[in-house]
Formats: sequence, structure tokens, C-alpha cells
Amino acid sequence: MQDILVNTAGVTDTSRDFRGEGMARRGRLRILFLSHRLPYPPLSGGAIKRWKVAEYLAGNYDLSIAVLCAPEDLPHREAFLRLVNPVHFSATLIHRPRSALNLFRSWLRGLPLAVYRNDASVFRAEVEKASDSVDVLYLDSLLVLPALPEAFRGKIVLHAHNAEYIIWKRYAAREKNPVRRAAVLLEAGRMRRYEALACRRADRILAAPNDQVFLRRLGANPAKWVDTSHLGDETLLDLPDIAFRDTEPALLHVGSLDWEPNLDGLVFFLREVWDGLKERHPQLRFYILGRGGGRRLREAARGRPGVLMPGFVPDLEPYHRRCRLFVAPVRFGGGMKVKIINAMYRGIPVLTTPVGAEGLEVIDRRHLSISSDAAKMRRDADHLLKDAGAWERMRDASRRHARERFDWGGVYGSLRSAIEQ
Repeated sequence: MQDILVNTAGVTDTSRDFRGEGMARRGRLRILFLSHRLPYPPLSGGAIKRWKVAEYLAGNYDLSIAVLCAPEDLPHREAFLRLVNPVHFSATLIHRPRSALNLFRSWLRGLPLAVYRNDASVFRAEVEKASDSVDVLYLDSLLVLPALPEAFRGKIVLHAHNAEYIIWKRYAAREKNPVRRAAVLLEAGRMRRYEALACRRADRILAAPNDQVFLRRLGANPAKWVDTSHLGDETLLDLPDIAFRDTEPALLHVGSLDWEPNLDGLVFFLREVWDGLKERHPQLRFYILGRGGGRRLREAARGRPGVLMPGFVPDLEPYHRRCRLFVAPVRFGGGMKVKIINAMYRGIPVLTTPVGAEGLEVIDRRHLSISSDAAKMRRDADHLLKDAGAWERMRDASRRHARERFDWGGVYGSLRSAIEQ
């Protein structure tokens, strides 16, 4: 079909429909996968889960896909289609930034800002058309709920990546500006009501057990819940152990630097932990990898020698092998932290917080260092930077724990249960 371009209220929607690329097979369940991002490439936590689920569904069911795309997704669209080969595919380009104007418009629509930013009329029309010929709608997150056709009578499976309203509540607790704190609390309430609606509309809800604790408070029927995990790149377990003697006195952080929980945690770490560590270890370096990073992070890093921000790095293995510790100082957020699981897969001891350790079923100072205050985080980092025996014991324990607990086979079994039972 020809591309459709609509420009209204500052939003650009481009829908491209691909038909005949895949082939339906008789007797197989027909699934329509809805997502607010293209499920490729798998370069971050949410993207890894999105890609692995799409890959599994394409191999086991007749899969159709309708996605919203950010501009940076477009170069990867053809590669994704070659790998997955869906029966039907449509992509809608939407660019609706965070702004005061869009916040006001979201209030008028009665939607949380994050949901409003992913609501497009062209996408809704594509989903309604494609849903006529499927048995199951798989909602990759609640952000695509506005596209759910009212008349759809098949099964609806919701994948809850996080308890979103909890992220906003925790964010508000950290906000010192009273006006901004009030705005964040208002958004937390709007998100709570919307998540409750999403849970009511869904027939089955895939969520990690730690998120279910918060989502169950929304009143969803307990029979709907199916346990899942948010895992990383399991192939890292196949790589050989890293030896302490081969590492440098260096710290590593990987993640989107525009994501507020990452940004808040890094600013905290630089201001409260880094200086004391640098005094004890003058050669220490801190590699902060990822896209984005604005004025707040640059200001926190300014005047602190050894803090390096190379930007996005496609191959992390050289950094995995050289850096002695992985740092994830997140103070608010939700869900299982895939970057921490990847570090555990690779056998890099991790410094994190109670929020970072949620859902991982780990023991402090055995599998990870878990600190709620800067002083303990600094002490644990100092110890692991110096003590090869303690470092290697944590490496072995975290890798063994990840191998035993964080297995994609279990995730696929839960996914199959949610779809077929």
C-alpha cells in the first residue's frame, strides 16, 4: 500500500502496510502483536523482551504485527521484517514529544501523558482493520491500549513491563520542587486509574511477581495473572569467566541516559559516592555508556576526572572485560532491571540499590552489593575493587544464580500459557 501521511496538531503519522510477506498456516492461532516501539534491534531491557517475544510468537503462531515507530526505528524496519516474516505488518510513525502543551492536551483527552504520546488515529484504524482476522490481541504494554477495538471479542493478553504508577509515585517522593512534585503525583494518579482500566480489559496479564504486588492493588481478578520475567542476553552465559587480574580499576554503567531513573541514580552516585572512591583509588575510571544525557548529567560529571561518557556503544564486551564493577544506582523505577541481569550473566559484580534488586531474589554481598545509602555503597565498592577473592566469589555466585533463575525457556512457557489457556 502507499504510505499515508497525516499532519495534525503537531503529530506526524506514517502508516506502511505490508501484506503477503508471510503466510498463514491452517489450524494455528492467529495473533496480532501491538507495540509502541518496533521490536528491533534488541539493545535495551524493554527492547530485548519485545524482540524475544516477537521472535517466539512468529515461530509458533500466525503472527501479525502493528507498531508505533519512533524516527530512529525506521532504519531497522526491513531487517526486522526479514527476521520475523509476519503474515501482516503495519508501522505508524509518531513523534509527540514531552512538552507542556502535550501535557495539557493529555488532560483534555483524559489520558496519562505517556499514553497520549502514543495515541494515533492512523494506528487505531490499522489495528481495527487487522484485528478482524485474529484470535488473540497481544498488547506489549498498556501504552497501546487506546488502539484496542471496542468490538474485539477474542482473547486480550496484556504484558505489563512495570507497575507504571509506582514509578511515578517513587519519582514524586524524590522531587524537591513542590510544583513539580504535585504534577508528578497527579500523573501517578492518572496512571494508576489507567493501569486499572488496562487490567480490567485484559483476559490474561503477564507481569513479574514483584510488579504483581503493586498491580494487584488495582483490583484485577487474581485468575488473570501469569508470572513472567524480564531477562537479558542469555548468550553472555556462554562466554568464559572474567578474571580479576585482567580487569582495571574501572566502573561501568549501561543504559538510556534520558530515562529519569537512570539519570537520577547517576547524578546521585557522582555527587555522593564517586568522590570518596576516587580518593581511595586515584586511577579509577567510570564509563557511562548510552544514548542521551543532558545538562544535569554533564554538570554532575564536570570537574570529576575519570568520568567518561563515550555515548552509545554497540559492542559492550570490551567494557565488560575491562571494568571491575557494574554500577546501577537506581533510586526509583519498577520491574526487573535487565542491565543488572546482563551483568550477572557476564559475571561482573554489581553495585545497586534495593530498587535495582527488586524481583531478582538475591542476597546482599553474595550475589550483588545492595545499598540504600551512599556510605555503604562506597564501602562495598572499595572492598570489591581491592579484594580479588571477594570479587571472584561474587562473580561466581551471581553467574550461578542467573543461570539457575533467569532462563528464557520459563518465559516462553508462561507466554504460551497466557495465550493458549
